[in-house]
Amino acid sequence: MTSNRPATKSERPGTKREIPVPETTVPDGEELASRCPHCDRPFTSESLRDLHVGEVHDDVAADGECEAYDAALEDERDALFLYQLKVTVVLGLTYSSSALILLFVLG
Repeated sequence: MTSNRPATKSERPGTKREIPVPETTVPDGEELASRCPHCDRPFTSESLRDLHVGEVHDDVAADGECEAYDAALEDERDALFLYQLKVTVVLGLTYSSSALILLFVLG
C-alpha cells in the first residue's frame, strides 16, 4: 500500500500555527501498524501514532486518544531513562577499566 501525497501544510482549527505534513510513502511489502485517524499518516507502531495524535492533533483528540498519548509518553520516558542508565554504566566501566589499565602500564 503506497501513499504518495504531496507535502502540504495544514492548519489546526482555531490557531494560526501551520503544521507541516511530511510526504510519506510506504514501501511495497511493508506492514503498517496503524494510521492517524485525523490525517491518515502511516506509522510503524501504535505508540508512535499515539504520540503523533497527542502532539499534533491534541485539540481534536478524544479522551481515549489522550489516555493513549499519556501512556505512550510514559513508555517513551521509561525507555529513555533505561537508555541513559545503560550509557552511564558503560561510561563508568570504560573509565574504570582505562584507569586500571593505565595503572598497570605505569606501575
